[in-house]
Amino acid sequence: MINQPHKGFTLIEMLIAMTLLGVMVVLLFSSLKIAANSWNVGEDKVVAVNKKAVVYQFFRQHLTSILPVVQTTQPELLGDATPQPSFIGQAQAMRFVGALPVSSARKGLQIFQIAANTDDASKLMVALSPFIGGDNAQADKEVLVDHVKSYKFAYFGNIDQIGPGGWMNEWSADKLPKLIKVSILLDDDSYWPDMVFQLKIDGQIGNSQLHSIGNPD
Repeated sequence: MINQPHKGFTLIEMLIAMTLLGVMVVLLFSSLKIAANSWNVGEDKVVAVNKKAVVYQFFRQHLTSILPVVQTTQPELLGDATPQPSFIGQAQAMRFVGALPVSSARKGLQIFQIAANTDDASKLMVALSPFIGGDNAQADKEVLVDHVKSYKFAYFGNIDQIGPGGWMNEWSADKLPKLIKVSILLDDDSYWPDMVFQLKIDGQIGNSQLHSIGNPD
């Protein structure tokens, strides 16, 4: 009887199979790496969008409900109560009076001061202090936006009652502006559209309804 030779793979076939297997493994890991990178980029974009949404909601909630009040100093300190403007609008800083949500731990009207951190200009800060009896020493400060390259506030309105009005870098008048624009540019130059808000109350600062808020007597 003639013995039949065992059938098997030749050396060339084995080399070809190993080469194909290596190529497939490389392609598989490359695909996994691309997928992981895409996932991370997607997560970063979601975080960035959420952060911008939070900042937008902060400005929308508080800038649209600014109150046209004046703040008075204590008579026993200066002899007479001295009115101080509660709204101060500058290109790089803004100060106004508003209220926090009912669920907030801080009750009553609050003074909002928004400006860059004095120690780190890349952080836009918001400081809160009580409207009545408060001062800067009592202010609670939080980072509103970080990694800021530049920012600017602008104010639309008509100060002298002549003409249609326009955008101004500073606002010093006895009434509130009609619109406030917030422009922010991050240090990565990512797109952040200008935010424009219309004030709900278009009144004279210190009108008869709200003038006495700053003086409980």
